[in-house]
Amino acid sequence: METSQSVPDRKSYDLYLKAGEKRVVWSYSDHGVTLTGDGIAWMVGGRPFQASLGDVAGVHLGLSYIENDAIASCRLRFRDGSILSVTSSNRLGAQDSALGKLYVEFVHDLHTRLADRGNPRTFFTAGFSEGRYQLVRVLAVVGGLFFIAMPIVLLLISGDWKLALIIYTGLVLLWPFYKAVRANAPRSYDPRHVPPELMPVRLNLPPAVNPILLDLLDGD
Repeated sequence: METSQSVPDRKSYDLYLKAGEKRVVWSYSDHGVTLTGDGIAWMVGGRPFQASLGDVAGVHLGLSYIENDAIASCRLRFRDGSILSVTSSNRLGAQDSALGKLYVEFVHDLHTRLADRGNPRTFFTAGFSEGRYQLVRVLAVVGGLFFIAMPIVLLLISGDWKLALIIYTGLVLLWPFYKAVRANAPRSYDPRHVPPELMPVRLNLPPAVNPILLDLLDGD
């Protein structure tokens, strides 16, 4: 996604969020984040917080799947060590198309502002950690062998078409897992080019870049 367009000095996004390192959230209670001229503000536990964009030490993007529902997250790490995570999901952690579109706008606008600042001390990363990525790749291979490859071999040997149901079930279970692995390869990126494969919904892009990015998105 190109991030060269200007955005308003102040813009609010009613997205769900959480503060701190906690990764598993059963439901969200806090929501609402605002980008100001040179800062970011949010609410947690009814209390207002704010920080300068110059205090953003790192931005990390990720994407997970619940069945075929894509849930994206943008984690901000500030220089004092505090963390703010903004999600594209609804309160219960499920996919919501309207919130997904709003999330894409937020991520795009945030990166536009950060790219305009050009702070070399702000790092932009995406995907799983290297250790987790290698683990899930191994699990994907093992799952593919156990639920797809082996039943296909047994089907060819025995001719028992009941095995086709196991193969179909394996494909249904493993496909979202495979998509998450493919999207979350660990890497860094340029804030002027936000990885489109980590966005939860199709974007309204300028015609000049539509064909390339839509090919990437349609690859799912």
